Amino acid sequence: MAAGRPPVDRSAPPPPSAAHPFRFPHFLRARLPNGLAVVASRLAGLPLVSMELIAPAGAQYESADTAGTATLTAGLLDEGTARRSSLEIAAVAERLGGYLITGADWDVGYLSTGLLASHRREGLDLLAEIATEPTFPANEVERLRGMRISEILRRRQDPGALADDRFQSEVYRGSVYAQPLYGTEESVARLERASLMSFYRGHYGFDGSTLIAVGDFDPEDLLREAEAAFGTAGPPGPAPTQPEIRSLPLERLRVHLVDRPGAAQTELRLGHVGVPRTHPDYIPLLVLNTLLGGKFTSRINLNLRERHGYTYGASSRFSSRQGPGPFTVAAAVETAATAAAAREVLYEMRRVREALVEPEELTETAGYIIGVFPYSLQTVGDITRRLETISVFGLPDDHYDHYLERIAAVTREDLLEVARRHLDPERIAVVAVGPAEILEPQFEGLGPVTVWSPEGEPRAAQPVRAS
Repeated sequence: MAAGRPPVDRSAPPPPSAAHPFRFPHFLRARLPNGLAVVASRLAGLPLVSMELIAPAGAQYESADTAGTATLTAGLLDEGTARRSSLEIAAVAERLGGYLITGADWDVGYLSTGLLASHRREGLDLLAEIATEPTFPANEVERLRGMRISEILRRRQDPGALADDRFQSEVYRGSVYAQPLYGTEESVARLERASLMSFYRGHYGFDGSTLIAVGDFDPEDLLREAEAAFGTAGPPGPAPTQPEIRSLPLERLRVHLVDRPGAAQTELRLGHVGVPRTHPDYIPLLVLNTLLGGKFTSRINLNLRERHGYTYGASSRFSSRQGPGPFTVAAAVETAATAAAAREVLYEMRRVREALVEPEELTETAGYIIGVFPYSLQTVGDITRRLETISVFGLPDDHYDHYLERIAAVTREDLLEVARRHLDPERIAVVAVGPAEILEPQFEGLGPVTVWSPEGEPRAAQPVRAS
């Protein structure tokens, strides 16, 4: 220790410093003559650019018979255009020193690239070519369809995937969300080149699509370059109407076991239908979920991991979708303690509905959300994803300007109200993927139990027993 310096007190952590002010980057919003919306933001400091084209082409627009169409269509966009083969497209992306990704989720289909800002015009040209001139080569359709079926078969050996798929099918009975995002073996086998091209023509028109660009550039320059790249015309057709997602309500707690004999660990899921991302309760629900299961020191994780040692980690979330996304609690637990872990999750769900949280717990939770948020906005890709959220869900342009203020304004009373409104431990699906012979006796008294094979065939439904 240097002479004259007071000793360091190591008996207590240092006090936190004042939070740095946060401002979401300014962005420009415009619309090209062809109907394509453009959102551009400058992020100086690194000579990089992230660009993404999003279209109303998510899996929510499918039927049960056509499940997998959205993701397979998106995967074929860069497999050949009127000017280039798939290998030539990949070579261009490699020459530009960047990446090129296509895909789809429940809400949208997307094409994205990241590269040096000096190559942004070439990147825009490549995105425009893929978006407007895909040819869906027959050999590539056959290849990707075969790969997709192989992946679906592989998922039957993945306990986490089995748990997610069974949970989704039970929570969203009677709606498009009940089917797997990537389709089933039967539905994908039925997909033909003509139907995929038809989906493309109906969902990738520029009316309803948005180009998002973030990087070290002048947004006005980017707007002019986008108009030159994408031209005055685009794929034909108006934007499709967003479907209304309605599922059959859960009438009570039900248990679903997917049999995996011999498994020492069981994948556990609990949950029910949640709310759309645009729901007015989203912000207090975010705080509630963070407290309940959204961080390491959440109630559910401390209960299952620290207090009982059932798992290495448990978490919960309200998934963000245009339709009502699920509320899900997920954990991989010791098989012998699966039902005990489920009962503890239900206990925590009931507890947060019964009484106001302590002021200190709310302060710590809100502080955690506010403290980590700036770390999620450090790269061009991070800003792109936030602008995508604003665009996909139609949020106001100043959403993130007031985001942290709204987090800090949530009260204990708000949490109790939204917990009672949006958490229902008495009408919930419990899914466990593990050895049914060991699991079934554990769940006696909790609710009716159905045992499923990994292929999705039910074995039996047990009678309801009093709790």
